[in-house]
Amino acid sequence: MGSTLAWLDYSERDRRRALEVIDLFRETGTVDELGLAGVRDSYSDLFFPGTSTIQTRACYFLLVPWTFLRLERLGKRSNEAAAWTRREELRLNRRLRTGDDTAGVFGIQAGDALKRLPSEVYWGGLGSWGIRTFSGHMWAYFRSLDSFYSRRHQLRDTPHDPEGKRALPANWHPHIPSPPSGFPYKSVSVALRPQDAAYLRDRIQARHAESLLAVLASRAVRADLAADRPWRHSALAEVSPTLREHLRDARLFAICMQGAALLYNLMLSEKQGHGGRMETYHAELADWVAEVQGLRSDLADWQLDGVWSVVRAKGRSLGYPTQSFVTRWIDDLKRDGPEALVRQHSAARALVREREVQLKRGRARLTNARHLELWGGRSGTGRMAYRWGATKVLLKDIIDGLERSEGDAGNA
Repeated sequence: MGSTLAWLDYSERDRRRALEVIDLFRETGTVDELGLAGVRDSYSDLFFPGTSTIQTRACYFLLVPWTFLRLERLGKRSNEAAAWTRREELRLNRRLRTGDDTAGVFGIQAGDALKRLPSEVYWGGLGSWGIRTFSGHMWAYFRSLDSFYSRRHQLRDTPHDPEGKRALPANWHPHIPSPPSGFPYKSVSVALRPQDAAYLRDRIQARHAESLLAVLASRAVRADLAADRPWRHSALAEVSPTLREHLRDARLFAICMQGAALLYNLMLSEKQGHGGRMETYHAELADWVAEVQGLRSDLADWQLDGVWSVVRAKGRSLGYPTQSFVTRWIDDLKRDGPEALVRQHSAARALVREREVQLKRGRARLTNARHLELWGGRSGTGRMAYRWGATKVLLKDIIDGLERSEGDAGNA
């Protein structure tokens, strides 16, 4: 029987995280082999709130609410809303797939067999940026529509409130730009109009003013997108001292813990007796050792307190075993130096082995020959970038939109 991943559909946040895990398994460099996802995702949420690794283009932050607002204008009832929305999203994506720019368009390969709709992928981000004001997940939204229409109708019959305190109920931000003329039958594009880009930038600034995402969106400097890691922006004048400190912690954590992942892959290669892979990981670890040796002054006074505080602030649970593993790895690194950690029979090797068994038990590759045999040769070695790769695409769309003239955006 094949394995499956299932969850009760009570929490949109949990559901979105589960979907992201599925996508990460497709990228061998980002698989969380050593149980560090809680830290990685906490910093990702801190730097780039409302984003996810499965978001592809910024246009969906508007295409989705435009579709749902149309649903409400047509008065679709609760029992038909989900099916109607799916049909409309699929039609919309068909039109996007015929455009000049199809990068990141949903359904390029799957077509109408698309399993995950844009609304599912962007629902959490729409709430985070304050574009969606309904507080529940999407299925609760569908169920609420009948009562929503009833409340709205009742309030329309009440006396006018001159102070504006009795506003009609709404599920969406009141100042979402109107869609292009002819939407959704024509003028559908991944390109943002200037007013669309400005709106998204303003939403980010309004809801997450202290984030790196807000800094970069407000700067709208194309050269910022050339950075390969988010901490390359820590020297920007607009970055606050607090955010700069978080970027420093995230950088040191990413660099230091990549060594554990590389050592894990080397140990697997040695266990397999695969000479080519062993040579590859010895070379990569040598580069890592040299890099960490150049960070001795940075690591000397670095403490993990800031890392744990970010995880707590983002509402993630990080158990004692994970904290102990990270603390022991960092302590050994600072005390003995990186070169000592990768030697044969080092305490660090025992620590990595212990950590895998702790996480996977009988499925640990270092102790289970069958699971070792199924290993593809590389897993979880990529350095954490805290969603910077996906975020760059969104920021580029916003910058492109801000630079686009009204004439250029005629069909956007």
